[in-house]
Amino acid sequence: MVTTWFPSRQRPTEAPFNLEHVKAIQRGHDVQVLHVRLGRSQDVESGQYEGIPVTRIGFDPRQPLTLVRAVRQISSALHNADVLHTMAFSSALVAALPWSVRRRPWVHTEHWNGVTNPESVGGIWPRVAWLRHVLRLPHHVTGVTRQLADKLSEFSRPQAASVVPCVVPNGRPVAPYPPLDPLRLVAVGGLIPRKRPLLAVQTVGWLRGQGHNVQLEWAGDGGQRAEVEALIASSGLSPYVRLLGNVAPAEVFALFDHAHLFFLPTEQENFFTSAAEAMSAGRPVVAPHVGGYDDYATPENSRLVDDVTPESLGRAILDVRDRFQNAEPGVIAEPIRRRFSPETVAGLFDDIYTDVSARRAGGRRIAQ
Repeated sequence: MVTTWFPSRQRPTEAPFNLEHVKAIQRGHDVQVLHVRLGRSQDVESGQYEGIPVTRIGFDPRQPLTLVRAVRQISSALHNADVLHTMAFSSALVAALPWSVRRRPWVHTEHWNGVTNPESVGGIWPRVAWLRHVLRLPHHVTGVTRQLADKLSEFSRPQAASVVPCVVPNGRPVAPYPPLDPLRLVAVGGLIPRKRPLLAVQTVGWLRGQGHNVQLEWAGDGGQRAEVEALIASSGLSPYVRLLGNVAPAEVFALFDHAHLFFLPTEQENFFTSAAEAMSAGRPVVAPHVGGYDDYATPENSRLVDDVTPESLGRAILDVRDRFQNAEPGVIAEPIRRRFSPETVAGLFDDIYTDVSARRAGGRRIAQ
């Protein structure tokens, strides 16, 4: 497994979706993770992370020797591997050269919304998004939503793209909804423009202005924190909107247990892991209709809004409150838990590994 995104003791919240995919795959396979740390020149470092063997390699494009070292390390690992699996787009770029030497069956998994919508991430990426054509090299590519898989198919080999969703592990008992007054909302995401925290505060302001006793807790931090705090104060919402900062994953599920619904007016998502986690806790979701999560976000568990204003979002929140106030949270939680369980996701990857390996071993050598 080669990835440029993977958690560490220093950054435990980095790419939890990759970690959960690896844990699922590890149920039936021996997995070695090579974490290529872009922009760093550190020496090779081997160890374990949550029971997974991980080798961390620095790769700084400004220092060519780090490229040589990374290529050698990946090539050496591929020598004894049956399958190369890359996760995150930049990982495909990093792995392309060593793969060209070893030519193992190659599976790539993508989570990044920059592949679907380059403009959503800004910076230099929209000008170099043609690099997505590197996805022609893997023998199979997977996207975490149908929307993403369809976009990947524009760059991959013919008929080589499919959906393998994120893992949403949640073995906690499903908690009942708390008393309805106040109406408790929870958001999970960075305090960054793409998550639109200012719009979330404005929506709470609209709801309270209409006489509804609403409170919002926001788990996450980021560069807009001061601006969000200023808006909360100037709007007189300090008692009703709490910014919790970064919260450990286990504690996020505790937040869901004390909320009525999940609300995040995000600008762009792919799988939208935090929304799926909220549903796995039995909490319905209110969000804009701006991503592939409509694979699983349906009227049975959510309300997706096209007209994104404080009023339209506020009315959607009230609609969800009324529709689900007498519902059993387990009716929302159980289908999500089954669909995104480690067992289900592991089975999908098993089928892909079997296919790409059998084509090689069965005499129908994979096209190089």
